[in-house]
Amino acid sequence: MLNDVISDVRTHVLRHFPERQIYLRSGGEVKYYVLSTKLQLAVVTLLSSMALLCLWTMVNLLIGNNPLRTSGQEMQYQKANYERMVADLKAKEENTRLMLAEQRTNFETMARQLEQKHQTLSQIMGTQTSAVAISTTPNIEYATNRVLMSPTARDTTPRESRRDVIKTASLATGLEFDNSLITMGATQDAFLIAAERETQDKIERNRALIQSTDMDIETILEAAPQGKGGPYLPIADNITGEDGFVSRVAAIQARAAEVDALDNAVKALPLGHPVGAETYQTSSFGLRQDPFTKRPTMHHGLDFGGQRLTPIVATAEGVVSYVGRRGAYGRVVEIDHGHGFKTRYAHLHKTFVKRGQKVDKGFKVGGMGSTGRSTANHLHYEVHFQGRAYDPSKFLKAGLYVQ
Repeated sequence: MLNDVISDVRTHVLRHFPERQIYLRSGGEVKYYVLSTKLQLAVVTLLSSMALLCLWTMVNLLIGNNPLRTSGQEMQYQKANYERMVADLKAKEENTRLMLAEQRTNFETMARQLEQKHQTLSQIMGTQTSAVAISTTPNIEYATNRVLMSPTARDTTPRESRRDVIKTASLATGLEFDNSLITMGATQDAFLIAAERETQDKIERNRALIQSTDMDIETILEAAPQGKGGPYLPIADNITGEDGFVSRVAAIQARAAEVDALDNAVKALPLGHPVGAETYQTSSFGLRQDPFTKRPTMHHGLDFGGQRLTPIVATAEGVVSYVGRRGAYGRVVEIDHGHGFKTRYAHLHKTFVKRGQKVDKGFKVGGMGSTGRSTANHLHYEVHFQGRAYDPSKFLKAGLYVQ
């Protein structure tokens, strides 16, 4: 049955698309071209596909979202929406301009207040050439119904004073202060609070860092190399004011001096790692078995193993106090960091510094070796404070905290 259907289709196709021949005569010659059934079917199929594609496109344009068919009402809606967006943008622009103008005014006012505050603090903290004596009984005048705050662009309600305020205060220096300076009290207090917190935070941080090394803070501070002095300029008790402004500044100055002393002490702490490359610890601080005699002995440092000429670096800034050979230590570099701290780098194969040279933290002072009483390439590292050896691992842990 299938063969019959195929045969009928073939017969139907051959009837409509029989093989055709096209004859062309030109110049006394006759040429002909054969149009096979398959070629005719291919041409018809191609033309039909193109026709269907054109028809589908036309239908889609007629029934689809064609911008050419947009109705007048829809265009009006789009126009109104566009005008509304433009109006919103203009309103936002105007609001932004008002806010900028207000912020500019506030900024200028704050700048004037900060400048006056800076001058006052500079005088009180002793940066001026002469002291400022402030009278405790200023001449006070009062203003009635004075406006405390000007209305802003977004606040049209005028603000009147609830009570009379101080207009001017005559100081012993001859300066006349306007009432607006009284509002700077809060700013001054905030400045002092910030300064107090900052100095206190630095003090606590530095003290915690020093304590993490199990060192006595006061002993380290007493070993400070720098001296202090200067003329004695007392501050009278009658200029401290009701809020103790000058006394607070003096307290901040004292804390700032403590911060400087602690900062210098922390700089002297050997908190860095003595090996400037990957290494491993081969021996700890304290009691250990001697590598030669196998008997218990005291080890006053840390040993770090590595390759020959592995860089050995300073663990803190200081001055090289010794370079050369020293008995069982072999080739040695010693650095004086101040505040009673010294570090020793022993068994070096080579040194790169000389005595009296100032080095920074991380400066390469030598190369790892096995000189002196040593079994293999390693660094023997010691930390001394006032002639006594301390466990370097505690300083290394504190150095990790700093990092």
